[in-house]
Amino acid sequence: MNQHLAKIRNIKKIDYNTPLLVPSFSSKGFPHVKDLHNYLKEKLTEVSLISAYDLHYEYFELDQIYESDILIIDSGGYERNQEHDISDIYNSLYIAKEWNKSLYENQVKMLQPITDIILVNFDYQEVYPLKVQVQNAKEHFEKFPVFASDFLCKPSSKNDIFIDIDNVIQCIDLFSHFDVIGFTEKELGNSIFERARSIYRVRQALTSAGLDSPIHIFGCIDPLSIALYYLCGADIFDGLSWLRFSFNGGTPTYFNHYALNYGLSDRPDNEVKILGYVENLEILAQLKSKLITFSQSSDWEDLYLSPREVQEIKLILTRIMKSFE
Repeated sequence: MNQHLAKIRNIKKIDYNTPLLVPSFSSKGFPHVKDLHNYLKEKLTEVSLISAYDLHYEYFELDQIYESDILIIDSGGYERNQEHDISDIYNSLYIAKEWNKSLYENQVKMLQPITDIILVNFDYQEVYPLKVQVQNAKEHFEKFPVFASDFLCKPSSKNDIFIDIDNVIQCIDLFSHFDVIGFTEKELGNSIFERARSIYRVRQALTSAGLDSPIHIFGCIDPLSIALYYLCGADIFDGLSWLRFSFNGGTPTYFNHYALNYGLSDRPDNEVKILGYVENLEILAQLKSKLITFSQSSDWEDLYLSPREVQEIKLILTRIMKSFE
């Protein structure tokens, strides 16, 4: 019996199969994101993510966002909040502009179903019990029935910084209302092992409830982390680290290192980054193909990981399995 839970799953509303590795764009840390998006949009053939917050404040041109087959519209909570994601290398002071449910919904009303759109529910600053979160999301998605629903699950107590996975499992039937179930990576645990175990537990609970809904991990686009979480049952991954690091060689590195390693030391920094971004998109596409092949074969060689990486992932999966004994 395979230890992994990797599987090709379907986003039923738009009839599109996972896995999805989603290049995200944000004004947070990337003030010139409009120029960046305009330059790269023709490369975004399958899927991309932008936030309603950035649309509202015109960091993107509304008629230029429909280039990919699937467009994920995030809630804007990341841009509104002070905290940063796991891959952020700057962690500098960030001052957000006004953002609330009314501004969010007004912006969503302006979206056109030119391409398939997956909509993330509004991310409240207030903390609500999980059942209230679900009810709020249901009411929100009912206003926009043409879009696929991506429910972002948040901590349910103001004293908690992590998701209460036991509570999620107890309420797992409530998730049947949504096309996709989402979690922010950093809220799933305080270590890679804990986050992997949380994903594994949620996937098992969904399967036991007869639900095959894809799991979306927000803020995770690191290739090796994707491989681990995919084997634990996650399906959709997005993040900004593809704009912060070069993925060439499978290990995220600073763009200065990338320039030196590939003979680009005479190229301007901006040109080096653009070359790296385009290459990262190709690497993510290749990784998707590897994940699909592995999910069908369960042959570890199909992942093209190093022996050390395979050993570590297998160890994590074994530890997870033993924790249920």
